[in-house]
Amino acid sequence: MLRELSVAFAIMVVCVAIHITGMAVMADQILDRREQIEQRSTSFLVSVLLFLVFTALVVLHFAEAGVWALFYKWNDLFPNFETCLYFSLGTYSTIGYGDIVLPSHWRILGAIEGISGVLLCGLSTAFLLALINAGFKLRMERKVQVRS
Repeated sequence: MLRELSVAFAIMVVCVAIHITGMAVMADQILDRREQIEQRSTSFLVSVLLFLVFTALVVLHFAEAGVWALFYKWNDLFPNFETCLYFSLGTYSTIGYGDIVLPSHWRILGAIEGISGVLLCGLSTAFLLALINAGFKLRMERKVQVRS
């Protein structure tokens, strides 16, 4: 079991690194364009920005589930990559239909993948909420300036 836990935590570290790096790049891109965003900020453009960030976050989550799937395939835990990815996405998102299960000595990986997925989805949610909050703050400041 120690081997399986070590593998699971190593994969989780890779996924966390992917996620944090991806979010840091997005944050840097947004901050680098802050003045442009503030000057051109309309409801439509803010919606487009949030849509792009949301899409990028989904891609990050898909990539992270893909890392788990690659491990499953590399160790021949399922017959093909499609099954590995299907299982991984279901586990990462904690849907877990139960129609496909890991071999008994590897099942701890499924639990760790689920915990990892929940935490990383929470991190994505916090990132989106921070952007929405910044957008509301910008709009409120503009309304105060218009009234003054």
